[in-house]
Amino acid sequence: MNVRWAKILVFLLPVLIFGTGFALSQITFNNTTVILAGQNIFITQPTPTSQTCPADGNIAYKNSGFTSLAWTLTQGGGAAQAFFCMDNQGTSADTPSVTASGTGIANGVCPSTASTLTWAAPSGVPTSLAAHTATSTPITIAVCAGSGTSAGPGPSFTVTVT
Repeated sequence: MNVRWAKILVFLLPVLIFGTGFALSQITFNNTTVILAGQNIFITQPTPTSQTCPADGNIAYKNSGFTSLAWTLTQGGGAAQAFFCMDNQGTSADTPSVTASGTGIANGVCPSTASTLTWAAPSGVPTSLAAHTATSTPITIAVCAGSGTSAGPGPSFTVTVT
């Protein structure tokens, strides 16, 4: 074997071993989410793609009967996102909040090294939403699986919008 091929093999062998080991550690989780909305807060069905927010009172807004979100997450990978719009159909201003709860999910930043799912702080949540006002841009929620998360289907969790 000539020296040139030996050098190439010495360089490529560790790259191939490391790359194969990294690829084998990528575990996909499929999780579902229950979605709850508050009494006077109505939202559009959360979707994995961004959406255009309808005007106040539009029939796209509802506060029950949401289809569960399916999150496909990779262990130690980036966040999966979902988007929805919010409408305050009450008679007074609200201070909206969007939270996640359940066993196996914790607040944090994605990507994560945690041994749980990580709920990243939602973006686009208004500090106050006047009566009969809808958000003009969608709210973004994000979840990721920590690199220390055990393989498997993963826990389900609840997203509450109030």
